[in-house]
Parts: sequence; structure tokens; C-alpha cells
Amino acid sequence: MLFELISARYERRSTLITANQPFGEWNRIFPDPAMTLAAVDRLVHHATILELNVESYRRRAALERQRGPGRPPSRATTKTTPD
Repeated sequence: MLFELISARYERRSTLITANQPFGEWNRIFPDPAMTLAAVDRLVHHATILELNVESYRRRAALERQRGPGRPPSRATTKTTPD
């Protein structure tokens, strides 16, 4: 269905796609290598590509939910005892 959407909008409408995989990994998305090549070709033709190499907000939030409430150990304050 993704290929059909890309193909239908190609050179007709703007399309914004976000992905967490580089184009070289898209062969896992499409069942046929030729379809993968055609989809990527249509997407990058006349495209402006923004590559953001930043930490994933969703991944960070999921890890924080797993840890539970409170500060992570890396940000914890140390308790000092008076001499």
C-alpha cells in the first residue's frame, strides 16, 4: 500500500515521509527489490531530504517508563553525610 501511495502522488502532490531506517534498509519494507528501487527513486526525485541524527524522543520516553519514577542514576544527587 505504501508503494501505491508513493506512486499515486509522484509528481502530483507533495509527500512527507519519516522513517527510522536509511533507504538502504528499505528492502525489509517492500517484498520485491525492484519495487523498493522504484519507491525510493520516486521519493528522492525532486526531493529535499532532511537527515536528523538525533536521539529518538519515543525511545527515550519508553526507556524512562521502564525505569520507573525518579531520576535516572546518571542524574542522581549523591547524599553526603556531615563529618
